[in-house]
Amino acid sequence: MTAETKKRNGKAIAAAVLIIGTVSLAAVAIRFVHHRMVYAVTDAVFVASDSLTTVGFDRVSGRLTAMAKKEGDPVAPGELLATIDATPYRLTEERLAAQLAGARQELAAKKIALTRLRRDLSLNDRIAAARIEELNRKQAALAAKAAALDAQVGQLKRDRDRYTALAEAKAVAHRRAEETASQLAARDQEQQAARQEAAAAQAELATARLEEDLAHSQKSRIEETVTEINAKEEAIKGLAAALAQAREDLAACRLTSSTAGRVAKRYTSPGAIVSPKMAIYSLADPKDLYIIALLEENKLQGVSPGDAATIRIDAFPDLVYEGKVAAILPASAATFALAPRDISAGEFTKVSQRIPVRISIAGGDTSRLRIGLGGEVEIKRQENRQP
Repeated sequence: MTAETKKRNGKAIAAAVLIIGTVSLAAVAIRFVHHRMVYAVTDAVFVASDSLTTVGFDRVSGRLTAMAKKEGDPVAPGELLATIDATPYRLTEERLAAQLAGARQELAAKKIALTRLRRDLSLNDRIAAARIEELNRKQAALAAKAAALDAQVGQLKRDRDRYTALAEAKAVAHRRAEETASQLAARDQEQQAARQEAAAAQAELATARLEEDLAHSQKSRIEETVTEINAKEEAIKGLAAALAQAREDLAACRLTSSTAGRVAKRYTSPGAIVSPKMAIYSLADPKDLYIIALLEENKLQGVSPGDAATIRIDAFPDLVYEGKVAAILPASAATFALAPRDISAGEFTKVSQRIPVRISIAGGDTSRLRIGLGGEVEIKRQENRQP
């Protein structure tokens, strides 16, 4: 084979290779363009979860004595996560419990005293009233007796004077006048005794009325005791509320999980001083994971909720996840940026905005996924749809 022939053959081979390369490149370009027309593709993708919850002690502060979970550990609802030193709260609970018990004993004693006061008042009232009534009747009887004695004494005085005059005139015997005088003396003594008895009855009546007044004065003691009981009941309500608060604080010294999941982050360690609402753990539920894809605004054409999506995660290149568009969020990612662009001065450079698209995971091993992992999403467009 001559050199000229070899040269022509080399040119032919080079031309063939060039043509094949050009055709292959064109085929790849056509396939790429077609793929981009059929699929909305973005690598601005991350794994997210609505159940990422930061937990801490709600109402108490103190020194952390224990932390039961490490990052990545599974957590069940109600499971203990951490505890703080409960000594101050326990002492407060014990003090309030003792004060409440003492106040209740004092209240019970005051109620017993009130019952006795009311009973004694009623009894003394009845006794004094009966005694006064009895003495009034006695005074009436003594008055009647005194009146009868006064009449008898008057008659005997007249008889004595008459018999004395008759005896001096020797019309009757002196003995008759002496008998009348003796009867008069006896009636005088009875009259004096009746007067003394009436005076004694009057004194007893005055004493009985004083006792009645004393019984009535117990009413003020009853009113005072009722006031004390009301005040003590209010104090007991306050102590009971404070004790309930102290017991809630004591229970709050144990931090438990309100949900199932895994520990995504542990923010502190045993021995640290924590305050209410301070973050202790972040918990995530692997069953509640989804994908957020930030799709450029010029790629939204034909993308709608319900569209199928293929998800690849950079950390697991051998895994493919099936997904479905759940929602196209109503604002661009830049809307909520910490430092949004300021174009008030009139200076503006066109920047393609990205719209968050929420994609639910319909298939694949989600147990390996972690919140925040990145990847790539392909969303199958539907024809004749507007974003």
